[in-house]
Amino acid sequence: MASEKQLAANRANAQKSTGPRSEAGKRRSSLNAVRHGLSGQVVVLPEEDVAAFQNFSTGIVASFQPFDDVERQLAQSFASYQWRINRAATIEDNMFALGMMEDIAGNLNLEHPEVHNAASTAKTFRSDAQEFDRLSMYSQRLVNQAAKVLKQLQQLQAERQERQKQEMEEAVKIYEAHVQRNAVFDPQEIGFALPLPQIVAAFRRRYLKSPSFVAEEVRKSRVQAA
Repeated sequence: MASEKQLAANRANAQKSTGPRSEAGKRRSSLNAVRHGLSGQVVVLPEEDVAAFQNFSTGIVASFQPFDDVERQLAQSFASYQWRINRAATIEDNMFALGMMEDIAGNLNLEHPEVHNAASTAKTFRSDAQEFDRLSMYSQRLVNQAAKVLKQLQQLQAERQERQKQEMEEAVKIYEAHVQRNAVFDPQEIGFALPLPQIVAAFRRRYLKSPSFVAEEVRKSRVQAA
């Protein structure tokens, strides 16, 4: 158990460590939280990284055009892995920059700045090779995990698109039958998840390609030309 003298010393040291005092230092050390709307999980990032992370992940998720929560979850996971891969690359760059800041090649007495920086980079890598190796393995694991998530997402979307294609074929046929009978067609009433405007658009595209329609358009154009 610590003595009263040791406790007093600890309290004194704690008073000395008050963290950054300047406004710039406070901004650098401040943290913010990002809550994923889908999972509800909280990610804590430095304040200046929050907006960058949101813009980065939102753009990647949107590029996949997720159809449901499962696809959005996979897209978000892929975006998060890509963010971490980029962060690992940044850490590697910063490790080399730190070596230059520590003037690791200073004892070589190199006057040419580019040669000096190159030597600093080489010495940094040689002296911290184990750390670079660990960072490389960490980055490779992220790349492999991202590839697995991407494959799962692409497979899921391909299966969903095939199901939608088959459902659309059936829905268009039923819609056409309703049109011929001048009856109201409600796709949800008979179990279709596809919205009516998409079914109507698909029907119109098929109708425009039908031989009878093309023949009629050709006949009209000939009559007009005559």
